[in-house]
Order: sequence, then structure tokens, then C-alpha cells
Amino acid sequence: MAQPSFLPLLASLPILFPLVSPSDPPDLLPPAPNISLTPPRPLFLPGDAVSILCSAPPPPPADRIQGFRFTGTSGWSSDVRTPRRDSALTVVLAGPGDAGFHSCSYTVLRRGGRVLHSPPSRAVLIDVRDRPTQPNLTVTPSGRTVQGQPLLFLCAAPPGPAPRRRFRFLREELEVSGGVTEGSGSARLSVERSGRNQTGNFSCSYEEMAEGRWVVSYPSEAVPVVVEEPCPPPVLWAEPESGVVAAGQRLRLTCSAPRRRFRRRFRFFRDGAELAPNDVTDDVIDEVTDDVIEDGSQLVFPEIPAGFSGNFSCRLEEEVGGAWVEAPPSEGVAVVVVGGFPPSSDFELLPLVIGGVVGVALLLLAILLAAWICRRRRGGSRWRGLRPGDDTGTLRMGDLEAAA
Repeated sequence: MAQPSFLPLLASLPILFPLVSPSDPPDLLPPAPNISLTPPRPLFLPGDAVSILCSAPPPPPADRIQGFRFTGTSGWSSDVRTPRRDSALTVVLAGPGDAGFHSCSYTVLRRGGRVLHSPPSRAVLIDVRDRPTQPNLTVTPSGRTVQGQPLLFLCAAPPGPAPRRRFRFLREELEVSGGVTEGSGSARLSVERSGRNQTGNFSCSYEEMAEGRWVVSYPSEAVPVVVEEPCPPPVLWAEPESGVVAAGQRLRLTCSAPRRRFRRRFRFFRDGAELAPNDVTDDVIDEVTDDVIEDGSQLVFPEIPAGFSGNFSCRLEEEVGGAWVEAPPSEGVAVVVVGGFPPSSDFELLPLVIGGVVGVALLLLAILLAAWICRRRRGGSRWRGLRPGDDTGTLRMGDLEAAA
């Protein structure tokens, strides 16, 4: 009877049983490594770089180091493959999120192909102080303005006893140079004439003394700034379009401009003098209405008076940061009023004019009548002289005196 062979069974033992099990004696595991921090500080600041050094003790001649593993209590881990007995992991600390306890371990390859992991090292604490509190950034008069208008940025750090310095203003992560004035716990950025290059998101930061070093604060909340181009001149037109209107008829003047986000107002002018429904001379245009429409404003004369011809224009003003900014004036529109009577202010002189004309006419008529009568009288008493054959003895003395 053939004897059973145990060779296949023996060959399968490494597969059926792990090379290292929890029941393995502790002396079968490699010893724990040593861990240290460089530089060794009790408190780190954001932006500091720290090296975590992990060193394994000399392994037995049959062991070969395969690499190191670094772990942190915040949940991260990092593996470094190296045959050396020590390894360093350098970390740049961003803030308190990188703080906590850290440890390391290493892996060895033993004869026979067994891979063993060492116990973890003792834990070292990396304590990271938080950055200084973010400042508050404001812009006046407004974050939306027109090219050429001033802007003033104020960056104020929160109250605190620690010294502050070097306030920085940034637009889209680029530092703004020039126009910065620092005060006690705050700084100002003055822009005398804003331009299109000021459009963007602004922020600011400062440095605070901590642990004998200057630490940059968190940046402020972003403040958006929009600098728009100056408003173009408005457009003025008349109805009727020709600008010629009969006295007593309707005249409409429309001043329009592209609508923007600023509050605005329109003003109308005649021969350079401003026209307003509530600010007119006498009663010439007391029925004028100023109507606001979607794209502008209208000035309506229900019955245009005679003699109110002129060159009309309009202006647009926009309220930018509490100040009214005036756009260039519109082109002039000539209005000609034909026919009708003169304005009401001349109507008061009309009786005097008519009376004067009638008086002059009557005076001329009286002069002509007197002259005619005078000529009639002089013509009847004129001596016409004697003709041949006339009897001079028949002449009366009255006739001679009259003839003389």
C-alpha cells in the first residue's frame, strides 16, 4: 500500500497560514522607530515648514528596510519608499488643520520574503497657531462708479493689543502699489481718478506680531468694483421732426440716452438757458410738462407760444456715489415758431401799441385836413392882377387890401 505524500500539504502551509499573525511573539516584529521634528518648536505659525524625521534602529543582517509611513491624527498618511534607515517628510503648515499628533513606522523584508511592519513610533505634537483675523475692507463712495471719479478703500484690522503693520491691497490677487497710507490698525488706498483698470475684486490683509515673528492675516472678504465708461451725450429730437411748428400747436422735445444702473436726471435748455416746468418766466410755458420715459425724458409744450423759437439742447446727469456726474450736452435742435401772436408778456403792451398807431393816424389826418382847409382859404382871396381893359375905378379898397 502506497504511503500518502505530505509534500503538497506542506507546500500549501504558507498560503493557509499568514507569515505573521497576532499570535506571533513580539520579538518577531521589528522595533518601533524614533521620531523627531525639525525645527523643534512648541508652537508653529501658518506658513512654517517642519520636517518629520523617522529613524529605524539597525536591522538584523537578514532584514532589509523597504520604506516608511508617516501618519497624522487628522487622517492623512504618506508612504516613502527607501532602503535607508531614516527618512524625513517636510510639511508646510497652512493652519490649525495641519495640527495634531504625528507618528511613523517602517517596513522590513525578511529572509524568506516575509514583509513586516514595525509598531508606530511615539506621537509628536505639531501645534499650529491660527492666522490673525481677517480685516474689514470698504470702498467709498461706491463699488460701481464712472471713469474719472475718485475711489477710497479702507482696510481696518479688528481690535487687538498685538502690533500690526504692512497692510496690503490686492486686485485679483495682484498687489496694488501706490496711494497707500497706513494708520493705527488700518490703512487707506486712495484712487484720485478711477480707470477701467480698477475694475475687479479687491481684498486686503495685514501682518501681526506673534511668537516674535510677523504673521500674515487671512485676507478680507472680496469687494467687487466696476468702473464704467463715461456716459455719451444724450440725443435730442423734436416732434414735429422739422422743428418748424405753428404758434399754438404742440411741440414735443425728447432727450434719450442708454439706460445704465445709475439714477439719472435730464435737463432741457433753450439758447443756453435751462427750461423747467416749475422754473419759467411769466406764463409763457406754464403748461409745459416734463415726462420721464423708459430711455429718457420729454419736454412737452401743448401750445407753443409765438416768439419762442430758439436752439434747444439737453443734458444728462447720473448719480455716482452720491454725486451728480454730468455727461456732455446733446447736439442742438433748432425750433422755429411761425404765425400767431407774440407771447403774453407783449399782449400787455398791445393796447398801448394800438392806441399809439391810432393816435398817429388821427394826428396825420388832422394835419392833412388843416392843410387842405388852409389852401382852400388862401386860394379864394388871392389877387389875380388886372387885365387889359379892366376898370380900376371899380375896385374896392377891401379887395386891394386883401390882394396886398
